Amino acid sequence: MKIETSWISSKTSQPVHAYYEEVDDFSHLPQDKIKSICAFCYLDNKFVIVKNEGRWEPVAGHVEPGETADEALVREVKEESNMRILKFFPVGFQYHHEEGFYQTRYFCLVEPYGPFISDPDGDVSEIKLIKPEEFLTYINWKDTSPLIKEKCLKILSNLKLNI
Repeated sequence: MKIETSWISSKTSQPVHAYYEEVDDFSHLPQDKIKSICAFCYLDNKFVIVKNEGRWEPVAGHVEPGETADEALVREVKEESNMRILKFFPVGFQYHHEEGFYQTRYFCLVEPYGPFISDPDGDVSEIKLIKPEEFLTYINWKDTSPLIKEKCLKILSNLKLNI
């Protein structure tokens, strides 16, 4: 199912138009158009969120030149949360109409390398673990947040993990 959405960019104050689509793999996407990733990380029966520029959100970041989306995922999760990905699963993607790029979204099972100290880029100031029932309080992206939460919980259920 494709969901059209729009919002006002907090960085540019301009309207952004996009659509979200739930998928189980990203192989059909033009790899050179995947410019960012978003990771819904899960640890100890809780989602990991990061405080980035004063707001709570999932781990996210840009794909560097010469890097695949999967490589960017591993790097960004380590940089922004000091966690290692044990397993990851595609959740869906968002396509940004104006700029013509995709953001791939993943569900990740993670474990810490050690305590979070700081993000090397300085964007993330702290991390927090939230219960699944708190997800929509922190991640409120119109119509897509409930779908993403349900897809993540469905993946967990299929893995037979406690939720």
